[in-house]
This record gives sequence, C-alpha cells and structure tokens, in this order.
Amino acid sequence: MPDLRAGWALGALLLGLAVFTAAPTCAQPTPPTTVVVIADINQILHNAKSAKDVQAQIDKAMTEFSHQVSTSENELQQMRDTLERERNTLSPDAYSTKTRQYQQRFDALDRAVQARRQALQQSYNDAMTMIENTALQIIAQIAGERKANMVLTRAAVLFAANDLDITAEVTKRLDAKLPTMSVKLPPPVAPPPAAPLPAKH
Repeated sequence: MPDLRAGWALGALLLGLAVFTAAPTCAQPTPPTTVVVIADINQILHNAKSAKDVQAQIDKAMTEFSHQVSTSENELQQMRDTLERERNTLSPDAYSTKTRQYQQRFDALDRAVQARRQALQQSYNDAMTMIENTALQIIAQIAGERKANMVLTRAAVLFAANDLDITAEVTKRLDAKLPTMSVKLPPPVAPPPAAPLPAKH
C-alpha cells in the first residue's frame, strides 16, 4: 500500500513553492528627493525692521523709568546722609524709626525696579514671538515655492551653496509684511515716594 502521507507532504511542498514563485514582487516606493533650504532665524530677528522697532520702544521705556529711579535713589541718599548726621542726636527709638523707614523705602524701590524690568522683558518677548511666527510663516512659504521638503538652520550646516540660503529673502519679505511692531508696554508706574522723616526727638 503506497504511503499517502508522503505523497501529501510532497504535494503540499510543491504547492507552496508554486504559490511563493507566483506571488508578485511588490516594488519598493522610491523615496522622495530631498530638497533643502537654509535659514538663520537669529539673523533674521536681529536684522528685521520690526525687531529693531521693538528694541527701540523697550529701550525708550526703560530709559524713562531709569530717570524716575535715579530721582528716587537721590532721595534715598539724602535720607541716608540725614541719618548719619543725626545718628548721635536722635534718641534710640527715633533713630530706629528712621532707619526702618529708609530700609522700607530701599526695599520698595528695589521691588519696583525688578517688577518693571520683568514686565518690560515680557512685553519684549511677546512682541518678538509675533515677529518670529511671521518669519516662520514666510520661511514655510519660500520653502513651498522652491519645492523644499526640509528646512535647516544655518547653525546646523557646515557648508552649503549660497542659493540654498533663504535668510536674506526671508528678511526682505518680513520687512515688507511687518515693517513695524507696536509693543504692548506695561502701564507706567513711578517708584514709591520717599517717606517723610519724623521730627527730631
């Protein structure tokens, strides 16, 4: 009696080979050609007219506040000089009161300066973020025009042909689209006035 199991196994093997050899070979998709452009966002934000406008507005606001602070510092110096002159003529309680008032005034001025600097820094950051977002939109636009599928920052590139660098073109379009930028400055706050000195005791 013939061994049917051996025949079945051989038939299955041949069928498997036939299916394997008959299966169509799937062609691998051709990867897209890499098209690169290069942009220096730091240089763009440094040279843009709107960025310079923002810096000018912040500098002006800080200068105006610095003048106010200078007046308060002069008042503090006068308070300190008066304390030194009256040190030996004031009672311990009166001298302690004046010293405490001077320290409170000094601390208040320091807090005012720090708060103003932080507020101006936040105003600067907000304005520059708006400029940067506009610059990134222009970069994406130019990349699309050039059929680029990759944008590199200049800092990441050791060498590249000049025609790949779109920094100057981005800056040009940014200046045309956003020549100025209005900074939302914090409301002006004058430093706290010097406390009046108590009469001698």
